Amino acid sequence: MIKHPIEPDAEPAVRLNDVRLTYETKEGKRLDAVAPTTLTIRAGEMTALVGPSGCGKTSLLRVIAGLTPPSGGEVTVFGQPPAMAQQHKRLGLVFQEPALLAWRSVADNIRLGLQLNPRETHSSTEIDELIEIVGLRGFERYRPAELSGGMQQRVALARALAIDPPLLLLDEPFAALDEITREQMRYEVQRLWGISHDPTEPPRSAIFVTHSVPEAVAIADRVLVMSPRPGRIIADIPISTPRPRRPEHEHSDRFINDTAIVRAALRSPTTPAVPLDAA
Repeated sequence: MIKHPIEPDAEPAVRLNDVRLTYETKEGKRLDAVAPTTLTIRAGEMTALVGPSGCGKTSLLRVIAGLTPPSGGEVTVFGQPPAMAQQHKRLGLVFQEPALLAWRSVADNIRLGLQLNPRETHSSTEIDELIEIVGLRGFERYRPAELSGGMQQRVALARALAIDPPLLLLDEPFAALDEITREQMRYEVQRLWGISHDPTEPPRSAIFVTHSVPEAVAIADRVLVMSPRPGRIIADIPISTPRPRRPEHEHSDRFINDTAIVRAALRSPTTPAVPLDAA
């Protein structure tokens, strides 16, 4: 896997300035989903977002994607409003539901991303490579109804990567997979993150929402821990496990220590995480 350099002086991939999100319930009551949040995601950085169910992880991701307008504050993606970043093909989205077109094959669903967001250069070889990497060789002509839920989600991941965006937003893309396949895919997504990227664009960044602490530690350069609703960032934990990462790293002292730090932050949502060896 190619590790994208993190460029501290480059335009941040994402910048949130005092962003908050409030919903109105059917009863007309105000529901604070995300507390005022200020956050910077650097270019070339893979960030995991973890927290209890209902804390606003997906809501925050949708704000960054431009799918949900914030109730206050400012959001920029590579210095642009999210809607403009979408128009310039700088966002790739993979959410919990794969949202595939039932009448299109696996290959044609992946190709759809290129048809809706054409690049100057692309080839059928790229589609073939993506099919190979996400483990769907032999299923190119299958329709979504003929695939398992996990296989459908792999198609959605490949479709997002087909446009080669400099920012990937992933909302629990492996939730439908069995545990063995899920463990394999968290290393495959890192490989995908590091290849086939346009060198004229900023280094590829990613924000990955997950409920799995080992998954977050295996994937991320840093893990952001959110509090219960209204969600706010209560811990920003750098991951010390070196890249490139492999499954055997999950048995290393560094990985175990990083995982323990994240779990401690989740257990004590009002207390910033402290490294276990900091005493």
